[in-house]
Amino acid sequence: MIRWLVLAGWLAGMGCGDNLPPPVLHDLAALPGVHDVTEQPTHTAGYHYYVLHFTQPVDHADPTGPTFLQEVSLISRDLDAPMIVHTSGYWDYYLDNAVELTQLLGANQISIEHRFFASSRPDPADWSKLTIEQMADDEHAIVTALKTVYAGKFISTGASKGGMTAIFYRRFFPDDVAGTVPYVAPISFGAPDTRYPAFLAAVGTPDCHQLTKDLAVEMLKNRRAALEAATQAQAAEKGYTYTRVALPAAVESAIISFEWSFWQYFGVSQCGMLPALTASDADLFKVLDTVSAVSESDDEEIALFDAYYYQAYFQLGYPADGTMDYLGPYQMFSDADYSGSLPTAMPDYDGGTAMNDIADFVATQGDRFLFVYGQWDPWTGGKLDLGSATDSLELIQNQGTHNSHLTQLAAADQQAAFAKLAAWTGVTPGTPKIAFTTQAPPAFREPHVPSAIRRALRGARASH
Repeated sequence: MIRWLVLAGWLAGMGCGDNLPPPVLHDLAALPGVHDVTEQPTHTAGYHYYVLHFTQPVDHADPTGPTFLQEVSLISRDLDAPMIVHTSGYWDYYLDNAVELTQLLGANQISIEHRFFASSRPDPADWSKLTIEQMADDEHAIVTALKTVYAGKFISTGASKGGMTAIFYRRFFPDDVAGTVPYVAPISFGAPDTRYPAFLAAVGTPDCHQLTKDLAVEMLKNRRAALEAATQAQAAEKGYTYTRVALPAAVESAIISFEWSFWQYFGVSQCGMLPALTASDADLFKVLDTVSAVSESDDEEIALFDAYYYQAYFQLGYPADGTMDYLGPYQMFSDADYSGSLPTAMPDYDGGTAMNDIADFVATQGDRFLFVYGQWDPWTGGKLDLGSATDSLELIQNQGTHNSHLTQLAAADQQAAFAKLAAWTGVTPGTPKIAFTTQAPPAFREPHVPSAIRRALRGARASH
């Protein structure tokens, strides 16, 4: 079942504007590269909502070759307001929901669907063209076109893989936007990257952290059959299917991800949700389903994310497994049991070339970056180094998870971040002209990753 991102914590006390700008449907339709544009109803008060499809080359180095349509959601308030250039790094599940920066700045917003996800996949798919540079080229074409309509400053952003995508975009087009705000965006230098396990081992409080590991051992060593039976019953009830990854392997993958998932998404404030080792089979399945659901490896979920799996093996890399010392003796499945999660044959890893190039750019040529990380988010083990980057900040939310926000930072850090945004955009954060009454879209969860990655790599399920 598709799980969607819950956008929570809407800012209160914002002033409400009564004057809406005229629709810009005609101007958008006339933009170069726009195949079609429609205005749709929206629950985002004070905004017009448009869905555009841009014609993009499959290979930007060969603009006369095959093309595909890339989907973009646009919420428009004021042609002179800032424009937030957002990508989730996956398909466009944000639609007309305003991310944190859009709320803080009273901005316009585009959400760009990543190439090769959902409806933005070429047919046939040449998987060698699913690269970070090709996606940067996609964004450049879209932003260049929209700048002929919108006069405000453009700021790029995203969370986790979306934040990574925003960083990659700046590497290839450093002057396209006035600044970039990557939330909880890691970078991995290997397949696997060995920096993560030691970092994960040190997060949280010792007793709570040990319990996450002990529960995983109990589930994999002593409750495997019961958890498989519960998963089978759930699949029958809800229509989940496990043909790309068999159900027993999916159960094992979920248990292996339990420690990482708890600290990524729940954290120390939620330690009370963890049951005792003597809890019933039903209670153990309930906490597994909440923290690291087996159903995230059902066929529908895998289909949503198979392009991500390809990218992880090809260029993005992934964390080393930190569970082998305590779960290794109880594992039954090998990488081959997860090969069905890939959309095509496994690509050859580039050896870290792309990610090392990104890290070098940020550290030596970076400018106008505002990084936000969670102190106890496992992905912070792969945070970028600002090095000598100019006009940039790296801020860490105390005890934060993968859901860390600017508005949850310590007061001094939040003030510093807001000062950067004001300097970059000319708009003081926190005083937008519209009161955001956006309703939350359905909940979103990212998947277990197959093969070697399955032991740790689960991306951003953050509210930004």
